[in-house]
Amino acid sequence: MTLITKYLVSDLLRKIFIITFGFTVLFSFFSFIAELENLNTYEINLEKIFYSQILNAPSIIYDVVPIATLVGSLWCFASLAANSEFVVFFGSGFSTHHFIKVIFTGGIPIVILTIVLSEFIMPSFINKLNKINSGGVLNQTIELQTGYWIRDVLDYEKIENDANERIINIGQIDFDRKLSSVLIYEFDKQNRLIRKITAKTGLFQKDNMADDGVFFYSWSLAEPTILDMSEPTSITEKQFDNIILSTNISESTFNALTIKPEKMSARELRSYAAYLEDSNQDANSYEILFWKRVVYPLLIWIMLLIATPAAFIQTRGGNIGIKIFVGVLFGIFFHLLNGLVSHLGVINTWPPSMIAFFPPISALIIGLLLLVQSQRFALLK
Repeated sequence: MTLITKYLVSDLLRKIFIITFGFTVLFSFFSFIAELENLNTYEINLEKIFYSQILNAPSIIYDVVPIATLVGSLWCFASLAANSEFVVFFGSGFSTHHFIKVIFTGGIPIVILTIVLSEFIMPSFINKLNKINSGGVLNQTIELQTGYWIRDVLDYEKIENDANERIINIGQIDFDRKLSSVLIYEFDKQNRLIRKITAKTGLFQKDNMADDGVFFYSWSLAEPTILDMSEPTSITEKQFDNIILSTNISESTFNALTIKPEKMSARELRSYAAYLEDSNQDANSYEILFWKRVVYPLLIWIMLLIATPAAFIQTRGGNIGIKIFVGVLFGIFFHLLNGLVSHLGVINTWPPSMIAFFPPISALIIGLLLLVQSQRFALLK
C-alpha cells in the first residue's frame, strides 16, 4: 500500500466514522426523547431507558452505515478536490486504477463491520434488550391483534393421540418463554379437527438432551381444558392440572416470533423461512429480507463508487456542502426505491433475489455512469 493510498483510506474512514457517529447520536437522541414521553405512564426508569438505547445502538449503526458511507466519502473526496490535492496526486502518477483500489480497500473494514453487526452483535443485543423489557413501550415484540399463530407439523415419532399437526394461537409471549391465552387446534392425517385445547398460561420449554446432543422442545400447559372431538358421536371435555405436548418447533423458530424480522440475522431469517416453507406458509417476505442481508455489504462499495465523481470535479471555490446535500438526496431516493421495490415484489410475488439485487445494481450503474462522465469532464478542463 502506497503512502497516498494510506493517506486517502485513513482520511476516508475517519470522515465516514464521524458521520456514522453523528447519525447514531442523532437517531438515538430522537429515540431517547420518545421514551421520555412515556416515563410517567409506564413502569420505566431512566436507567432502563439509557440501557435500552445502548443496546439499540448497533441496530441504528447498521441502518445508517450506507448513507453515512455516501456522505462521509463525498465529504472526503470533495474536500481533497477543493484543496487541489487530487491534482497533485494524479500529477505524481496516481491513476484511476489506484483510486478504485482505494475505494475497495476503504470499504473492507466497513463491510466487515456490517457483517459482524448483523450476524453477531445485533441479535445478541436485541435478545438482551428483550429480556430487560418485559412490558411497556420498550417491548419489542411484533404481536398481531389476534396474537401469534404457529403451525406445528409433527414428525411421525412425535404423533400424539393421532394428531398430525397443530395450529397454535398464543395471545402473549413473555421473553422468558411464558405463554398467555393459549389455544391449540389439533388435526389428524385427514385434516379433520380432533381436539381443541385451551389454557390461560403455558411455557415453551427445553426438554432433556438426546443421546446425539440434540435438544427436544415441548409445550407445557397449566390447567388446560381439552375438548375431544376425535369421536363425532362422543364429544368430551376434560380438565387437567398440567399437560406436556412435544413439538417440532425449534428454539430459533420460536424466538423469531418475538423479534422483528428486520433485526434478525441472515442465519435466523434463512432458518425461519425454511420453517415456513416446510409448513406450507408464505415465506416470501422473509426470503426478501434474507437476500437483502446478503446484498447489504455490497452497498458500501456502491456508495463509495457513487461518491467518486466528487474527486474528479475540481471546485476551487468550495461547493462541498452542495455535494453532500446531493449525496443525502440520493441516499433518500435509494432508500425509497428500495422500499418501493420490496413492496411491489411482495405484491407481485417477484423472486426475492431479484427484489434484493435490483436497487443496488441500479445504483451501481448510476455510479459507473457518473464516474465516466466526471472523468470526461475533468479531461475537457
